[in-house]
Amino acid sequence: MKLSPRVAILLTFGAFGAMVGSNVGALPILVKQAQVSPFMFGAVGGIGMLANIVAMALGGWINRHADHRSVILVVLPLAFLSLSYTLIVGSPLSYLTSVMMFSFVLGLTDLFMNAEGAAVEQELGLPVFSSYHGSASLGMALFAIISSLISTWYGLIYVLLPVVVPVIIAWVAVFQAIAKRVLAKHEENPRQVVLPRRILAFIGLAAGFNVSCELGAIQWAGQLLTSIAPQLAAYSGLGLAFYGLCSGIMRMVGDRLRARIGDMRLMIISLLVGISGFVALSFAPGFWISVIAFAAVGFGLGVIFPCLFSFAGKLVPDAKAAAMAYVIAVGGLPRVVFPWVLGWLAQSYSLSAVFAACVVVASTALLIIIGTFAKADAAVVRG
Repeated sequence: MKLSPRVAILLTFGAFGAMVGSNVGALPILVKQAQVSPFMFGAVGGIGMLANIVAMALGGWINRHADHRSVILVVLPLAFLSLSYTLIVGSPLSYLTSVMMFSFVLGLTDLFMNAEGAAVEQELGLPVFSSYHGSASLGMALFAIISSLISTWYGLIYVLLPVVVPVIIAWVAVFQAIAKRVLAKHEENPRQVVLPRRILAFIGLAAGFNVSCELGAIQWAGQLLTSIAPQLAAYSGLGLAFYGLCSGIMRMVGDRLRARIGDMRLMIISLLVGISGFVALSFAPGFWISVIAFAAVGFGLGVIFPCLFSFAGKLVPDAKAAAMAYVIAVGGLPRVVFPWVLGWLAQSYSLSAVFAACVVVASTALLIIIGTFAKADAAVVRG
């Protein structure tokens, strides 16, 4: 059966989400097996994010020597092998090593599948980019609950059995449907472009705060639900599952919502929904109320990063890559630091404090967006 490039990319994003979900769904069992304290869990999360950012930074150099298709075909099996290692660790040091490896390979996978996805979207002439990220979110949601059930009932290593299926399917799809692209020999636009760095810095901070809260929800969901209802530990992946499901739905319809109500209004409404979910979680309500709260967080945070990323490109139409790279660089700092803060809060206070901190950070992102988006919009109009 002949697959289209778009379907191949959708399957790749889905496999990426499946591997992330499989890892995070097993975290309550994995953390116990590796004897990792709450503070170390947060600290390792920050180190892993740093490894992820380094991998993305190296992506430009790699792309000068290898095309998207070749890199994806290499990193998909490496990501699966890295996931395999995360499930067999038995000490804090091996846990740290596994997170660094897994995060680094995921960073390369993320970068090159997004790059190829952007190329496919441009060739189609259709706004399909949000659907890619929706596929990743839905894959994460499904495999988070599968992973939590299997890791609790049978053991961590058996988590690999279901997730290998989407990885193999994605690899075959990329091999069959994605063409090898000619590597660029020259800079696309060598002339110097002046970036509106102040506005881009605020956009980067808002994006970084939003992603930090997303990571907080993803990394701590299972542990919060396990602490609330230990007898339901096998279902601790439901928090991440509902978060990923609702985030995926928002990303699937995100482009249509942006066209209908505008980026600014969509981000404000969405963040208010997400903040309400974090407020509920900060009180550590019952198991099922917490699951619903994670769904609210997914609905609230799902489209924020795509909206901000798109607007950064609109600000500097002659240098989209430079503008987006600047946003990523600025947003990288909170993504590295915040997991350490959450680990310290969990160790020193409680898991409720983790989500209370997310309330503060998400609210700060909302204030930054409200305070700077009008100025950015005016800059686009003048341009």
